[in-house]
Amino acid sequence: MKSHKVRINRISVNCIKCVKSGDIYFNATEALQQEKASIMGIYGQNGSGKTVVIESIAMLKAILSGSQIPNRYLESISFGEKSSVLEIEFSVASNDDTDCAVVYRCELEQRENPNERMTSGNAAIVGAPNYIITVINESLKVSGLIRGVKYPLQFIAHTNEKERLIQPKKKCNLLFGDDEHTLKKLEQDKILAVYGSRSFIFSNQAAETIEANCDHDFGFIILMIRYFARFRLFIVGGETQSNIPLPVNFVLINDEGGVYGSILFSLESKAVMPKEALTVFQSFMQPLNLVLSSIIPRLQITHKSQKTSLDEKDDRYEVELFSSRDSENMIPLRHESLGIKKIISFLSLLIATYNDPRFVLVVDEFDSSVFEFLLGELISVMKASGRGQFIFTSHNLRPLEKLDDASICFTTTDPGNRYVKLKKKATNNLRDMYFRVLSLGSNEFELYSSESKNALAFAFRQAGWSE
Repeated sequence: MKSHKVRINRISVNCIKCVKSGDIYFNATEALQQEKASIMGIYGQNGSGKTVVIESIAMLKAILSGSQIPNRYLESISFGEKSSVLEIEFSVASNDDTDCAVVYRCELEQRENPNERMTSGNAAIVGAPNYIITVINESLKVSGLIRGVKYPLQFIAHTNEKERLIQPKKKCNLLFGDDEHTLKKLEQDKILAVYGSRSFIFSNQAAETIEANCDHDFGFIILMIRYFARFRLFIVGGETQSNIPLPVNFVLINDEGGVYGSILFSLESKAVMPKEALTVFQSFMQPLNLVLSSIIPRLQITHKSQKTSLDEKDDRYEVELFSSRDSENMIPLRHESLGIKKIISFLSLLIATYNDPRFVLVVDEFDSSVFEFLLGELISVMKASGRGQFIFTSHNLRPLEKLDDASICFTTTDPGNRYVKLKKKATNNLRDMYFRVLSLGSNEFELYSSESKNALAFAFRQAGWSE
């Protein structure tokens, strides 16, 4: 399972924030089979649905991991809509005669939080949100070659609140067995999954039951996608600021297939962490510095640490990050630019995605505070010799000069058809072509909506007038 390679081949978003309907095809299948990089850059004007793609993938990561959908996505369903739908298609390949497509679909609905009404004595639970987001319908389909067996397109499982567990019934018995006590316990777990903002198909309880009862290829697919979402799919948001902790993300490859995590460092004070976390941090600093000094000449990241107490049982350490451009002069990392902090926060993940075809890295606002020329060089290196999948949003147009039209997606002004691709001839420059469409428009779709410059100037003058 750990040697299997998974790529996102397509995502469909319906009724998420400003996106009524939108599909993006990542064309990842061929690159996956050749263990080459799959890159997709998403471009468009502000508020047109770029970050919606990143947040949708982040929600799917939580769902497919069997985790709770984070509360920050409670307001993701489009205003006025009762529910939203996410669908994602994966391409899967490995050396054990596996070459298949897996499609997962789920419907999300916002509901009143039953925990918000629970009380302890006469006091309501403090901090409980008024609403939760629930996974009310979900399905999983597969087609292709799985461990040497070829399967036509078919459901592995689909379920909703009205069904006891999953349908078809034969697949239910195949995955979970026929022990009535086990099935009744899963029924309870299914109810808890709905009100815990989790998937039932990919829940911990379902996974444990499949591991104990099923050696079939369909059970293998569920466990493999769940493993991929937990350990191979990385999401980096665009929220890195000087006033919040810096998440230094890391990947460590080992005999178990790798460990992914994130260590938070305060940029205003020293961080406190157990010795185990400090050891992990020290282990990935050398490769991180090797690449960092190639991106920003002579720049190195180091740290100072000391135990928080003299108690032998207390293994916590106080750690502070420093940057240096020579061996003697060090300054606290908090005084470095936002661009350097941003690069450090996901550089270890970028290194892993460059080297390993099993990893998928998704970055929102990849260009945030990053030098334009450096942005182009990073994209060029990933495209030429990378091996994993890299998905990003950006406002900087430099990557348009480095990638082909199949690797770039644009947002439109139409909520019902949010994502499109421009087809260019070999002699065209995609960046110039994009500017022409922005300025002159297109017969097929509109990429930019704005008033004229005169109208904008008039609005500024009106706003500045006082009565």
